Amino acid sequence: MARQLITPGSAGAVAMAAAVDVRPAARRATLPQVTLPRATRPQVTLPRASSAGSDGPAADRRAPSRAGRRRVLLLVLGWLVQAGLRVWFGRMQVAPLANPDETAYLVAARVLAGGPAADLSNSTMYPGGYPLLLTPVYWFTSNPTTVYHAVLVINAMISAAILPLGYLACRRLGLGRPAAYGVATVAALVPAGFFYSEYAMTDAVFPVITLAWLLTTHTWLNLSSASSASSARGRYAAAAGSALLAGYACAVHSRGLVLLAGYAAVGAFILWRRRGARLSVAAAALTALVTTGAGWLLNRYLSAAIYPEGTRSLSGQLRTSLGSSIGAIHVFEMAAGQLWRLVLDSWGIAGIGLVAALALVVRRDVRSDLRIMAALSVAVTTVIACTAPAALPPNTSQTWASGRYLDGMIVLFFLAGAVVLLRARLRQIVACACGAAALAVLAAVTVAIYAGTSLGTSGFGAGFNFAEPAVLTQNWHQANVALATAVTLGLLAVWLGFAFAVRRWPVSVPASRASVPTSTVPVPASRGAVLASRASMLASGGAVLAFGVCVAAVSLVALTQMTSQVSRADGARELALEVPANALRPGQPVALAADLTWQVAVPEVFQVAWTELQFFNPASQPPPAGVTAVETPWVGTSAQASWPHAPAGWHVAASSQAGGWVLWRKA
Repeated sequence: MARQLITPGSAGAVAMAAAVDVRPAARRATLPQVTLPRATRPQVTLPRASSAGSDGPAADRRAPSRAGRRRVLLLVLGWLVQAGLRVWFGRMQVAPLANPDETAYLVAARVLAGGPAADLSNSTMYPGGYPLLLTPVYWFTSNPTTVYHAVLVINAMISAAILPLGYLACRRLGLGRPAAYGVATVAALVPAGFFYSEYAMTDAVFPVITLAWLLTTHTWLNLSSASSASSARGRYAAAAGSALLAGYACAVHSRGLVLLAGYAAVGAFILWRRRGARLSVAAAALTALVTTGAGWLLNRYLSAAIYPEGTRSLSGQLRTSLGSSIGAIHVFEMAAGQLWRLVLDSWGIAGIGLVAALALVVRRDVRSDLRIMAALSVAVTTVIACTAPAALPPNTSQTWASGRYLDGMIVLFFLAGAVVLLRARLRQIVACACGAAALAVLAAVTVAIYAGTSLGTSGFGAGFNFAEPAVLTQNWHQANVALATAVTLGLLAVWLGFAFAVRRWPVSVPASRASVPTSTVPVPASRGAVLASRASMLASGGAVLAFGVCVAAVSLVALTQMTSQVSRADGARELALEVPANALRPGQPVALAADLTWQVAVPEVFQVAWTELQFFNPASQPPPAGVTAVETPWVGTSAQASWPHAPAGWHVAASSQAGGWVLWRKA
């Protein structure tokens, strides 16, 4: 599959090819483009040594090989640095905070490893694709803290793959290798692709799945028109790889269904227009069918083990949301909130990429594969923006503006927007930026109407959902919608300033450096021309470097504040309200009162890893046989009042009135 992520040259384009200048080839050849400067100096080119020499052709053959190894080494080093950063940011995490999501995924991984099950009936069904990645941890340990740290390491390793995948995407968008590497490095630091690696949630890996799926799908689309034998083999591999990723995405999150539907549309196009590739469509369909079928069986198994009394119906809530005119209005509001966050959470850059993709879709003077992939990306974004929050309960209007659901598309459009800023003409950049600004303002007005002019950011849940607006407004109590939008537009103006600076000192080769046609020795340029060219290159390169450093700095500052305010400060308060892990003895049978709040009960499902928790009604039932520890809700003014008819031999071992729980232990 990895081979299918790469296509020869940089003329191809991933879904966000809108970021590249899409003028007809005849016109494009005559227009200047901005590239990263390369330090050069006038040299005298000596005649090539004879091929009979020991360092002639052999050295020429070794040079590309050495360059390829260096590129691979740089990508590996970049991936290691990104993974290390993620591990370092999450080093203080010791237990699930984003419940019930994290606990459900961790318990599913435990069940798949053969450990004890749990009862999370009547909650949302969390698919088993992501827990499959975590299952090996339970083969070696069941200690909750060790398991959680290991899960965050797995998250970091997968999430860091945004860098090499982003590099491949930028190369297809036409960037040179240094620029592609820099943009991919900065994109990997965007909170949408970084922050969620600090939690045991699908959002830690979904951006990587999305990028890999789009790259392999584009490879399949490109190779479907080739006729050579090697292209045929690559076509089948790309078809199977992209289908496997689409099917796996369905097993990871319900958003994967949107990816699968878009993939089916691409397959239908190939079946219709590319007759020579129809067998590859059959291979893709078979792979997708097998993968989705395996995911369905996996979810069926987990449903029986963890949700014995059924789950909350997401599809039912979705039908309710879309089943009336009021519901249609809510869908528009939901989509506006998601798109508002797409622009905000990328500091405005993804908005440029989205507008550029929309422009590409309506143009008829570009290759069909570019238009198809741009249309696919825009369609996936729109459908996710409408349907993902529509499955939420109707009393959670503020979470409609959460940035989680479009995290993969935010990273994708960020890459595209950065390429636009580096490669497109200034007039096109300004047009895309104006479109992104208009989208942000319109979406902000919609959010202010249905969710309020300010969004609460105090506490773990609110801070988790609205961390980027809190960073933009520097207010971790109430984030003002208008202020967050204004700051984003200010950042957008700064990025436009850098784009102007890059084009203010274009890099060009002085005419005096042209070689004499009949000579093998070029005529050096005058010293003044060389110095002027070098100064221009340094100025342009400095502007590009400053642009990357500034965007990366904004992301790192945001990540530092988000980790400090949400993962640590709010997380510490959340953990202080839970039953401490050391209050329970490993191997001890534990039962919970049926009326214990889910905020207390759900974390215990993960912490008690040695047995399945039992439930009973202390007011009318005795403790289950063999149980030596019971957790009840705090009632009244004393811990003893939580279980007034406790059997003889039971005493209070620990309690928390703030947390609302009392731990009883049998002597």
